[in-house]
Amino acid sequence: MKHIHRFFLNERLSSGQTVRLSSDDTFHAARVLRLRTGDRLELADGDGRAFMASVTQVGGSVETLVGDEIPAQPKEAFAVTVAQAVPKGKKMDLVVEKLSEIGVGVLAPVYTDGSVARLKPGGGEKLERWRRIARSSAGQSRRGTVMEVAEPVAFKDWLASWDGALIVLATEIEATPLGDAAEGIEAPLALLVGPEAGFSEEEVRRLQERNATFASLGKLVLRTETAALVSAAIVMHRLGRLG
Repeated sequence: MKHIHRFFLNERLSSGQTVRLSSDDTFHAARVLRLRTGDRLELADGDGRAFMASVTQVGGSVETLVGDEIPAQPKEAFAVTVAQAVPKGKKMDLVVEKLSEIGVGVLAPVYTDGSVARLKPGGGEKLERWRRIARSSAGQSRRGTVMEVAEPVAFKDWLASWDGALIVLATEIEATPLGDAAEGIEAPLALLVGPEAGFSEEEVRRLQERNATFASLGKLVLRTETAALVSAAIVMHRLGRLG
């Protein structure tokens, strides 16, 4: 059976409505997926509502006719947040793409003492790109909602704002196996992934004062973007969200 792709729109949908895809989605639908008139797809509004739809026009734009509503996915008790130290280059693009696909609720980019990359105030064009990637990846995996990508902030500011359970992926301190650390959590949870240079002594002290749980992936030393995906997948699995 052909995979049916999902596209997210910034408007409330209803059956019988004609909807035009955005320019980015038009390019993806026409040039990448090579959809043609009559092909089926799914449209979602980002609030958990999704509909079957059919392509009615392909050209300068892609137009669709909204069909029947798709039964909503069961709501999760809470969204998992991943706080990721911003890596250099385009590594964050991969982090955004994969975390969005596996169902992470919020990605919070942070600047730690060991971070090298710094974005323009407010995130600039990179933040806009990350949000586009999150939206596209949510469609690829047919999620009910799009992962939120927050504006990058200093580590200490993010830590002060978080009031749920906190697991820190770290090698600087004796740590619990990550799977064990994530077992049985029933409250809002954040997973903090540091930079490849590790956390500073001051940051470790702040985390200890916050009663964070330090966790490990074992003997392997992974790049920060790989660690983010692997650790998030383990946590999502232990919470019953994946696999």
